[in-house]
Amino acid sequence: MINIRATSAAFKQQARHFFADPQWVIPSLVAPFTFTIVVLMLFPAVDEPVVLYAVLGGGILGMWGNTLYASGWSVSFDRMNGTLESLLITPTPMVQVVAGRAVWNTLIGLTNAAAVFVVAELAFGTELRLEDPALFFLALAATLLSLATVGLMLSAMFVMTRSSTVLMQILELPIYFISGAMIPVDHLPEAIRPFSYALAPTWGVDAMRQAAGIQGTTVMGLGTGADLLIVAAITSVYLAIALYLFRRMEARARADGSLGRW
Repeated sequence: MINIRATSAAFKQQARHFFADPQWVIPSLVAPFTFTIVVLMLFPAVDEPVVLYAVLGGGILGMWGNTLYASGWSVSFDRMNGTLESLLITPTPMVQVVAGRAVWNTLIGLTNAAAVFVVAELAFGTELRLEDPALFFLALAATLLSLATVGLMLSAMFVMTRSSTVLMQILELPIYFISGAMIPVDHLPEAIRPFSYALAPTWGVDAMRQAAGIQGTTVMGLGTGADLLIVAAITSVYLAIALYLFRRMEARARADGSLGRW
């Protein structure tokens, strides 16, 4: 049973950490705007599909960066500060605490994506038009949920290693590229496309682009409905893996008490 009070408290704690620690501003806010502005300055006279591609790419970069650095780092941050053991001995499962933090990170990602659209419109007069706004926001919500479950997996995986910071730096841009956020998947080398297909955000990004009216970049030629079904299926797999990893992490903590060693 979900402990709403504990999850809500984790949400509030993550919000306070976000505003108290300025380092999160760079991956969450500064980098996506920089990417979008550079692309729009390089291609000032291109047609609307390329503009949509640039703005969507900036928004997705913000969502992914926030998921990777905030959700993925949250449990390691507890271990560094000596609070991990206290969380593990509470009646509330650790995964519910991390889920509350992931909800905050998801909210920041959504706010960031909206802000990228607004800035692009005000600063560059992009006059963006979504072909199917309702379907677009449904795909956006599905993509955010998939990223939140990625954050849960990373939280459990990173606490099992002493190299979480290195792993975060390694994973950021490769996953951003192979998910099709910057380059269409069918433009990537064939050898790495299977990795793209295994990422739920790949299908969410594809559904968002189709709903926005960007044609000719669909993954495997599937429609928006099929993309959303695949997102839901892969996200469910991510969630199952996250729950398994958290059970393993808690079992290891009770067995040898070594998780608190930094």
